[in-house]
Amino acid sequence: MSITFVLKDGTKKVVTFEEGQTVLQVAEKSRIKLNSNCEGFGVCGGCHVKIENLLDKLPEISEKEDDTLDKVSGVGMNSRLACQVVLNSSLDGLVVKLV
Repeated sequence: MSITFVLKDGTKKVVTFEEGQTVLQVAEKSRIKLNSNCEGFGVCGGCHVKIENLLDKLPEISEKEDDTLDKVSGVGMNSRLACQVVLNSSLDGLVVKLV
């Protein structure tokens, strides 16, 4: 299964993932730099990304993630915290834009 990261300079990097990993874990494993000051606990907002497709297949946003996103600038309807999106087979082909 694969995920495409759109880097800040517009470059696209396609990498593989395993079911159960978070977007943040896949990014770190693939040496894609995301700020994760809270080490994946969903409280710092540093791993804010924009999901470009498959929004209807994403796991539901938690209250904690929603509260954290309220404190982050540039948030839109497709904003998520990379540490809180757990990947599964229905997300094969996901496109994630770094902000």
